[in-house]
Amino acid sequence: MVLGIALLIGFAYGYISVKGQFCMNSGFSNVVRRKDTTKLKSYATAILIQMVVLPLLFTVLYLNVPTRHLVENLGLPPLFLVGSALGGFLFGIFMHYTAGCGAGIFYKIGEKNSGAVLAAIGFIAGVYLTEKGLLKVIREAAQSNVLVDQRPIWQGDSALTIAIITAVVAGIVLLLMHRNKDNKPGGAEWGWKKTGIAVGIIGVIGWVSAVYTNSPYGIAIIPGTIDMVDLYYSWGLLFVIGIPLGAFWSTRNNKEKEFTIPKANIIGKRLLGGLGLGVSGSIAAGCTVGHGLTFAPLLGIGSLVTTIFIFLGSGLVGYLTRK
Repeated sequence: MVLGIALLIGFAYGYISVKGQFCMNSGFSNVVRRKDTTKLKSYATAILIQMVVLPLLFTVLYLNVPTRHLVENLGLPPLFLVGSALGGFLFGIFMHYTAGCGAGIFYKIGEKNSGAVLAAIGFIAGVYLTEKGLLKVIREAAQSNVLVDQRPIWQGDSALTIAIITAVVAGIVLLLMHRNKDNKPGGAEWGWKKTGIAVGIIGVIGWVSAVYTNSPYGIAIIPGTIDMVDLYYSWGLLFVIGIPLGAFWSTRNNKEKEFTIPKANIIGKRLLGGLGLGVSGSIAAGCTVGHGLTFAPLLGIGSLVTTIFIFLGSGLVGYLTRK
């Protein structure tokens, strides 16, 4: 039953992504290319909403003995000397060649985007080769030097104090940010405020659902991608499957969106771009969703640093492609 909720959460994520054109490929690069922070504000809103709720919720669950088992085995991604920086930076660059982040290419499949199908094929292959195949040695080398192996804040001596301070600060920043004008990204039906709030709520529900199924992560793309190849029935697999389904439902009345045969140069660009995206995401141990929307709200240092490097890589491409 709870695993079925993962499918609904993925469905909702795909639906929201279409309505708000929520993808950090353009969300990050447009900050530099066009000085447009619209999608970035949605992303920040989603993270801040989870920061208000999740550290405090997990701390309460941990301090309450009957519910401690739900969160006591959860960990935070380490900060790797090479993997976090290099993997994140390359992921940011490869997003340009797939025209989407990890989640973005899956929701764009639901929009009947042929290029996204090719990018997803490359992405799945890249992730699997780096996690379990010929390129595994590269990932292991990149993740061999751990700078910070962080203990979750809810297991610390000052957990409740830190959680309360985090909630208050995140709430204040959220309120201040939302004093800005609400506007819509290109092609979106929803403004950045509505989109960010909706994704933030999805993130909270995703984590709550995940801990009740003993899943070590909330909404994330790479774990579900691996399980897709292994045909392993999991929370992550159902979440990923739900994304294109939700996107398809969101665009079901749009007759202009149809699958077409891509041009030859697009085929190579999307396939190879997807391969690079999968390899770099695996090296970085996550992407804009797994790190930024899932573990960054839990104050994961490794995730915060990796997300910054993804932004830097995407920003570089934005700078080089600006007009």
